[in-house]
Amino acid sequence: MTHRLYGSIDRLTDCEQRPLRPIGMSVQEVAARTRDLLARLGEAPGVRVIAGLRLGPDVPPIAFAISAGHRVVLVEPVAWPAGAYSTTPQGGVLCDGTYIGQSVHPLLGAVRHLRRRLHKRDVAAVVVVHPSGTGTPALSPMAPPGLSWLPPEEVCRHLVARLRSRVSVRRKLSIVRMAVEGKRKDTRTA
Repeated sequence: MTHRLYGSIDRLTDCEQRPLRPIGMSVQEVAARTRDLLARLGEAPGVRVIAGLRLGPDVPPIAFAISAGHRVVLVEPVAWPAGAYSTTPQGGVLCDGTYIGQSVHPLLGAVRHLRRRLHKRDVAAVVVVHPSGTGTPALSPMAPPGLSWLPPEEVCRHLVARLRSRVSVRRKLSIVRMAVEGKRKDTRTA
């Protein structure tokens, strides 16, 4: 990975305190797979990839944070066996309708925390779901606001679109603003 990787996945450990945990492989294995996916993002100008982000002394670190300008995306990788995954309104993770003892609630809390602390409104989270064993996990398109569930093959495309979309929206607004100001000048001189 490039010099834009800060921190280390060595901070990530297998423990029951992790709200999202891989099944069938270690936290280090799934983090290494995700780090390899994110490697190309770290090569882009202005993009930083932070591994093992610790938001507090009593909470497990978040696997990755990607920062680009005023945008931050928290990335938490897991490995789960085949099944249909969804969440309860309280953030509990279900597989085929059965609670698996994991939750996205702390990850969404980290999103809210960073929005307040960094005064950045554009903070979101992604859970990368690697397959564990045979079969592919089915991910619900319905996720709590601020969270996306993604298979590994969609992660980079999603993150690039998210990081770029905000810039292009601002550029479009600037162009519209300039066009409106230009029309106002034209009507004054006519």
